[in-house]
Amino acid sequence: MAPGPRHLKAGDSLPPLKPGVLRLYSMKFCPFAERTRLVLHAKGIEHEVININTWEKPTWFVEKNPKKLVPVLEQDDKIVYESLIACQYLEDIYPDKNPLIPKDPYLRAKDAILLDFFGDKVMLPFYGAKNGVDKEKVETLRNGLQHLDEDLQKRGTDFFYGSKPGYLDYMIWPVFARMKAAACFGEGQGIPSSLTALTAWVDRMLQDSSVQSIIHPDSAYIEWGKHYRTENTMFDEIETPN
Repeated sequence: MAPGPRHLKAGDSLPPLKPGVLRLYSMKFCPFAERTRLVLHAKGIEHEVININTWEKPTWFVEKNPKKLVPVLEQDDKIVYESLIACQYLEDIYPDKNPLIPKDPYLRAKDAILLDFFGDKVMLPFYGAKNGVDKEKVETLRNGLQHLDEDLQKRGTDFFYGSKPGYLDYMIWPVFARMKAAACFGEGQGIPSSLTALTAWVDRMLQDSSVQSIIHPDSAYIEWGKHYRTENTMFDEIETPN
């Protein structure tokens, strides 16, 4: 798989838009942009990627998203941003391309509730639990993962969506992609082995072609984390397969 395009930064020009072409403004280490990349790949949606240096953003990028964050989708005169909204939008405009969201309103609501739980009880403590220093955050993360494990057991399916990954699986995956690199439960450790349903889910997700299309080796995530939000923040300097 070829590496993605280099990250554009302050002083770089905006590449001309092509009529009718869906464009994703992304950053290869951003977990939120990864959500959108996963959905684009899973649904087989043709698109182009413009990577953004989120430390030294091009001046024109604020016109795409006043929050100055990725991901951003753009097609002709339409712009959509925020990862969950962008992924839902892709499902709405391409409903027949490998559907990823349950059609049943109750099932959709259940998934939305679990995703809200994930944001508060897994994603937030995950970033505070890196390297296991903050024991309270580590314990909060452990409890959050336990809840996901129990939910997956109750579903009785290989993935949260069913027999294949769906919207919910892809929305939570970027945290699990970084779990070993973050060392929340010890150096080189992923999620606790006692979480058997979730451990098996991780193994299955790693075999998914969409996950394989965006994942980086642990060493790349570790190197990125060393320099993130410093003057030495790295983008293209860290080699990755995609």
